[in-house]
Amino acid sequence: MKITIIYDNEVIKEGLKADWGFSCLIEIYGKKILFDTGANGSILLNNMKKLDIDPTKIEEVFISHAHWDHIGGLSDFLRINPVKVYIPLSCQRPYSAREVIRVKEPLKIHEDIFSTGELKNI
Repeated sequence: MKITIIYDNEVIKEGLKADWGFSCLIEIYGKKILFDTGANGSILLNNMKKLDIDPTKIEEVFISHAHWDHIGGLSDFLRINPVKVYIPLSCQRPYSAREVIRVKEPLKIHEDIFSTGELKNI
C-alpha cells in the first residue's frame, strides 16, 4: 500500500500549496483511490500535477465525511475524471460522477478494503 498526501494544511515539498483540508491518494492491489478532495479543487489539481499524479488514472473517490474541507474539490476533480464516488448518505449527491454509492453502514468496497460506514457529522 502506498499513501500520498495531496492536500493538507502543511507541505514539505516545494511547489505544493497548503490549505485547510485533506486529500490523499491510496494505491493498493493495483487500484488508485482518491480519499477526500480537500477544500479547493484548483489547489487539489495543482498539487496532483506537482506530485506527478494523473487525475485521469484515478479509479474511484471515497469521501470520508461531509465537511467542506474534505469535499470542496470534488466537483473540479469530477469535471476531469467522472469516476465512481463513495459518499456518505448525508452528503449531497455529486451529479457528475459516473456512479454514486451512498454509504451509511459498514461496507466492503474491494477485497480487504472497507468503510466503517457514515461518521457522525459534528
